[in-house]
Amino acid sequence: MSLIVIRNVSYAYNETRNAVDGVSFDVKKGDYVTIIGHNGSGKSTLAKLIAGLLPIKEGKIIVEGKEVNEENIAEIRTRLGIVFQNPDNQFIGSTVKDDIAFGLENKQVRSQDMDAIIKEYAEKVGLTAFLNYEPQNLSGGQKQRVAIAGILAMKPDIIIFDEATSMLDPKGKKEIKKLMYDLAASGDDITIISITHDIEEVLQSDDCIVLNRGKLFMHDKPEKVFEDAEKLRQIELDVPFIEKVREVFAKRKIRLKANDLEGMVEELCRSGSKH
Repeated sequence: MSLIVIRNVSYAYNETRNAVDGVSFDVKKGDYVTIIGHNGSGKSTLAKLIAGLLPIKEGKIIVEGKEVNEENIAEIRTRLGIVFQNPDNQFIGSTVKDDIAFGLENKQVRSQDMDAIIKEYAEKVGLTAFLNYEPQNLSGGQKQRVAIAGILAMKPDIIIFDEATSMLDPKGKKEIKKLMYDLAASGDDITIISITHDIEEVLQSDDCIVLNRGKLFMHDKPEKVFEDAEKLRQIELDVPFIEKVREVFAKRKIRLKANDLEGMVEELCRSGSKH
């Protein structure tokens, strides 16, 4: 059964063209879904429509059986969290502890239960030692981890990462990507939607959606999407390094099936290739 159903959704900021144009797809419970496309393809607009941050003008989005509209949006938001691009715009509390507590207070969690919950999720994102730190004393990656801890403490079914690593330095990107992969592999049935420019991240996902000029361009398993490298290049998207290696060997009539470099080396060794 699909957790999120998107049917013929369109949205325009102006009369020039639709930022999202007749998009339809489903997201299954527990999947890690990546959405890619060049700038202006509609990725972030679609994320905001799913989260109810923009009004749906055409089509419908259904989250856990409830249509995203004014009547249901408050309930849907209790099941969904979103991590935005700029970590500096997401801090609400004066300390890490206060920030994680903010959502719990809104949810009217009893104060005597709050400390244990805050410590649990601070530990989950590796920030136990930073609970009394102020935001200006944290790195970009640490700020994003605080945002994620605050969302996890609310126990959502869905987390949307809207280009959450794009403004981070390499260390911060690595930290957040590892946290996302760990969440996806945790067995907690959290559904992850990641809006990303990171093609290597896509390989870690269960499902890949490609947008182009607001329209659904491709939708398949990552390995299937990257099989058609020329189609992606037509819309100025790159392919992962591993696929470039596969292409080089394919031109030499060597078909490699492995999805990592180590596996490819093993294949070549087993085949006794002299290439």
